[in-house]
Amino acid sequence: MRKKLALGLLLAVFVTTMVFAAGQKEVATKEQGYRIAYMTPALHIPFWKDIADGIRDEAAKIPNITIVNSDSKLSAATQFQNAQDLIVSGIDAIIISPTDSASCPAVLELAEENKVPVIICDIGTDSGNFTAFVATDNDKGARSAGEYFLKVAKERNITSGDVAIIAISQARQNGKDRTKGFSDALAGTNFKVTTLLECKEYTRSESMNLAQDILASNPKLTGLFTQHDEANLGVMPAKDTAGVTKALIHVGFDGSPETVEAIKSGKISAAAMQQPVTMGREAFKATYAYLTGQSFDKKIVVDTILVTAENVLEVEPILEDNVYPNELSM
Repeated sequence: MRKKLALGLLLAVFVTTMVFAAGQKEVATKEQGYRIAYMTPALHIPFWKDIADGIRDEAAKIPNITIVNSDSKLSAATQFQNAQDLIVSGIDAIIISPTDSASCPAVLELAEENKVPVIICDIGTDSGNFTAFVATDNDKGARSAGEYFLKVAKERNITSGDVAIIAISQARQNGKDRTKGFSDALAGTNFKVTTLLECKEYTRSESMNLAQDILASNPKLTGLFTQHDEANLGVMPAKDTAGVTKALIHVGFDGSPETVEAIKSGKISAAAMQQPVTMGREAFKATYAYLTGQSFDKKIVVDTILVTAENVLEVEPILEDNVYPNELSM
């Protein structure tokens, strides 16, 4: 009887010790902090660097957080390999801006198999399970740019004409939404989108070449919609060379200090600017909330800001905080 009692007491002590050790291990893990990866299409593109800066700035408010930037170099294969490497390294969570919507499901499936939470920040995915999605209303933003195009056309007594789009990849959901939003604004008018060329490298030189081709084939083009900031700025030399800078109604998407100056000088009529730094901040907040068992929204929408000649001075302080703060210190 005494032997059985002693054995029972010993077992109870062992179980209590194991439970205590497990609790101590959980506390130790939290004290050690978390490693969170940001997988970006390409860090050489300012927009994605601005999101990375927003993630980093918000993470800096919390002790023991390590942010790992992962550059996919605009390659879906590199993106998937990077995801494999990060998961093997023991990453606690992934924030991803996919190279395109079609490539994201493979990363989501891999992460789900390994129980790694994924928060999508911009672009979107064709399918798959994810923890949260931080998005811009690209349709609404592009539609506002299209509506402003029509406003300028009316002021100039222009009632019809051809319009071209220099687009981001239409394999990305956000690219499809920008094209749809702008096209919907023009629906029912006599303005027609007659040319759409997609960017592959997202550089200014690429967009300059695309604009040169468009203007050579249609020198009387009425309007131009550029869907990312390097395109906003890249087409400037082509417009100057063709002598259409003042005549062409040019509206864009995204922004930078240079784009703001172009709007002030009248070289761009308007731009619907995303708030990438805010998006990065919100993506980190959702990620950290998930890791620490707090509540968060599954979908977080960050509005665009339509910047025009009329409001540019009024909204500039907001842009400096939420769109490109770190570019001002470069």
